[in-house]
Amino acid sequence: MNIYYVLPSTEIYGGVKNAFQTVEYLDRAGYAAFVATPEGRRAQWLESRAKTVSRERLPDLCNAGDMVLFSWPPDADFVSSLDAARRIVHMQGANTPADEQLMLCGGQFEFISHGLHMTQRLLTHGIVAPYVPHSVSPVFRCRDVPKQKNSIAYMPRKNGEAVDRLRPAIAGDAVWLPISGLPESQVAAVLQTADIFVALSPNEAFGLPPLEAMCSGCCVVGYPGDGGFEFMRHGETAHVVANNDERGLLSALQYCLEHADYRDYLRLGGLQLAAYYTPERESRSLLRALGL
Repeated sequence: MNIYYVLPSTEIYGGVKNAFQTVEYLDRAGYAAFVATPEGRRAQWLESRAKTVSRERLPDLCNAGDMVLFSWPPDADFVSSLDAARRIVHMQGANTPADEQLMLCGGQFEFISHGLHMTQRLLTHGIVAPYVPHSVSPVFRCRDVPKQKNSIAYMPRKNGEAVDRLRPAIAGDAVWLPISGLPESQVAAVLQTADIFVALSPNEAFGLPPLEAMCSGCCVVGYPGDGGFEFMRHGETAHVVANNDERGLLSALQYCLEHADYRDYLRLGGLQLAAYYTPERESRSLLRALGL
């Protein structure tokens, strides 16, 4: 049996990272697993030993005994056309209309859920899917690197235009650290020294970047999106702001900048909770969810 994980691209998206990680876990467990990407390209922005094959050749490579996974809803028709024993939707979306349509496919696909928010959405459609926790790459684990005081890391591709409005209103000597287009190791290097990470996207699904920031010892402030409530617990692991409440976000940032004890309390709480999300746990859960 071969296992293929179908991707539409290798650009900088959480779904791409999860696909490569999934295939690595399966490969380490002794299964013949491959990421099927356009022209067999690798994701250059992350380190992975996962093997790739050409997505274009998959109709010829895939046979009746194989397993195919995918997470991008528009790939449903392509996956349905493949000659495979099992077709599995790896649900890690943001409750989009396309995700909802996938949930109506009934017996056409199996489902596994990455994130409690997707588990709950699946239940509303009568689908009980095995839960697989996300994991944080070891490169993000806190190394006791000194923090740059009052530095705020953020990702411009996730509603970064909000920073243009927030920056002039923040009192004091805040230093803004944009994270854009960097390989994973360099993202980790920024987070290791950042004092605060601000989650700016109200439409985020699980929200792996703020979890990675917690793991790196950042105080996390911002929007939980759809699924961040799994690990963003207000006053315990993060300072949570209602989605789209930019005035509340400004107030939260200012408060955290002015109260170092509170900032450090959230930092510690985030570190403790992030310790749950290990590659070992994700790998074991994935194998169990797939019945392997």
